[in-house]
Amino acid sequence: MLQQRKANDNGVQFSPIQSVSSWFVKTFKDGGLHGWLAVVGLFSSWMAWIGLIKGLAVMLPTLQEQFNASTWLVGWMIAIIDASMQISALFASPLREKLGVRVVVMVSGLLVGGSLIASAFATSLSQITVLLTLAAGPAVGCSLIVSKELVGRCFKEASTTAFGVGILGGSIAYVTCVPLTQFFLDVYGWRGTKLLFGAILSHLAVCGALMKEPVVKRSNDEYQTVAVNEDTDDGEATSNSRCCSCFNYGRSFISQTFKLGLFSLPSFWLIIFMCNIWKMMNIAWVIYFVVYTTVSKGFSLGDASNCVVSYGIGGILSSITVGPLVKNLQVLSLSNSAWLGLGLFLSSLYYLIDPWLMSFWPILVAAFIYGYFKVMVHIQFDLVIIESFGADRMGFFWGWNGLFTGVTGLFTLYLPGLIYDLYGSYTITFILMGGVQLLTLIALLALVWQRRRRPARL
Repeated sequence: MLQQRKANDNGVQFSPIQSVSSWFVKTFKDGGLHGWLAVVGLFSSWMAWIGLIKGLAVMLPTLQEQFNASTWLVGWMIAIIDASMQISALFASPLREKLGVRVVVMVSGLLVGGSLIASAFATSLSQITVLLTLAAGPAVGCSLIVSKELVGRCFKEASTTAFGVGILGGSIAYVTCVPLTQFFLDVYGWRGTKLLFGAILSHLAVCGALMKEPVVKRSNDEYQTVAVNEDTDDGEATSNSRCCSCFNYGRSFISQTFKLGLFSLPSFWLIIFMCNIWKMMNIAWVIYFVVYTTVSKGFSLGDASNCVVSYGIGGILSSITVGPLVKNLQVLSLSNSAWLGLGLFLSSLYYLIDPWLMSFWPILVAAFIYGYFKVMVHIQFDLVIIESFGADRMGFFWGWNGLFTGVTGLFTLYLPGLIYDLYGSYTITFILMGGVQLLTLIALLALVWQRRRRPARL
């Protein structure tokens, strides 16, 4: 009553509509117009990434039949393309510093669309792999990292919501690209499907044209002092000095360009370990889930696609609700690390339970729950990285993580298909995935202990 009386005395009336509108205005002002255009770019980059990988995964049985290839070989082709996305992320932030985010994203959109269109005319599986690995993969990887880094630099208070809206593109891709790919395959064949997807994903270039970096003021301390060398009579000493100077300059240039100082932080290696395992498990699920449900569980391709759509709907709901959920449950004093741990644990539990689910509806619901917590994990990883290293180094972290993840994927992501070819079942694979991902919880506990004992500083 007292609060209501004070509100009436001030002439202010509180209503749910006003609260929601006030939240929208505050969220928009936090990032500004350029910040939300960066979110649109991140949205499109996620859609390109998931649309490309999941579209190829849906085409896996068709490509296997068309080129008379083994399951593990086609799956490894998709893993190689995904690895090129991951590894190329290392060069995303240096390219952004040299060329600007607008140029990087625009060129990436053109490369993605052009390479997909060109792969429609390929006559072998190796030609498709080379085209998409050298062009589409690096383009998508670079555009995603620079867009994510720009969002982190533009937002402060509403960063959870901004990252959630950005990753919404990936969730929508699961809902739209899977049935759309199947429709295109039925009507136009795999070549026509690649042509159409090349045209659709080329829209990333338009989003890049709208993006702009925030204005950064330079201080006098950022300029390097030029040292003046005094002339000496000793030519050998001068030569050695120049060699040392060139070596030191090269080492300093590489260290500054790729932020090698991150390697000295224990938190860097702990988060790399968690991201690496989590991404490997999720990428394996993305590549093999459709063929796994059709072969091991006897589902039709349509039912398997519906499960993937359910997974995407769970991701969409997570993208929309995680930001408000985290903010409104601050009374529980749950940190970003706690939310991350919850998502990692439930994802591991899904891998362990799914092989024992044989009916359609339990698998559909399980895929929905897995999709919800997968997106939550990704958002919380972004926030934990910003807390640990700062928004300016976020892109460099994801770049190094992409390198480690890509190399790991090259040597591991063919294993689910190989296990199936050898034993005729994916049950062993999913149980192993759940057990391995539980290791991330141990690393997370070590990260929390390390940050409390000695906060990370560069």
